[in-house]
Amino acid sequence: MSWDATLIDDRGHVEGEWNYTHNTNVMINHAIDTALPGLLDDVRTAWFGHRCWWDLINGKDGPTGAALLNIIVDTMRADMPTYRAMNPSNGWGNADRLVEILRNMIEAVPEWPTVWDISG
Repeated sequence: MSWDATLIDDRGHVEGEWNYTHNTNVMINHAIDTALPGLLDDVRTAWFGHRCWWDLINGKDGPTGAALLNIIVDTMRADMPTYRAMNPSNGWGNADRLVEILRNMIEAVPEWPTVWDISG
């Protein structure tokens, strides 16, 4: 299982598509809780037990979503040993690849209007 993210411009053109395993949601949630305590308090919990961080970005414009993604990446990069320790034991997903994907998402935001479509 994975989350899926699409960045769509105001003409309906897809600027980028990404997905990654739910096994790393705990890392993203930890980064958000570390950088922005309380932000996830009212976010729903998915059937697999993790809070749905993507609800904070889904439907937001490109720059707004990228700003939160940037906070997540900066928080993770500041303490990679903590996040690497959260790597799933089954080998599906890891902190380094997650940071790479989130960076790609941030870098894909163009100057023209876009909106995030993220689900899990």
